[in-house]
Amino acid sequence: MKKRRIRKKTYDWTTEIAKGNTNKFYKSTDFDILREYVLARDHYTCQFFLGLWDDGIHKPYFIKPIPATTVHHIIPIKERPDLALDPDNCISLSHLAHEIVEDRHKFYFRKKKKPVTIERWD
Repeated sequence: MKKRRIRKKTYDWTTEIAKGNTNKFYKSTDFDILREYVLARDHYTCQFFLGLWDDGIHKPYFIKPIPATTVHHIIPIKERPDLALDPDNCISLSHLAHEIVEDRHKFYFRKKKKPVTIERWD
């Protein structure tokens, strides 16, 4: 278990996130507590690659237990800041599953195109 920082100040996260301070939220002690709770609730395994959670758009490539490292908000906090600290709005995912769900995986695996002709200066 991670050694937790001392909470210096309490925030109203609904207004802070509405202002655009999402990085401040993700670095806070409140999110650390939520993250630890959600990972322990899901037994530190990725729910996407177990086939237990589906966002309706993406499907897993394989079904296999993978360790979870990331907590994903099902309804994004920018849409609903009041659900930022709700554990029922969070799911444990591996890094790869989180990239797939957020549609960032297609940017990592692009193949470089070969040039049509090799330019030579002989």
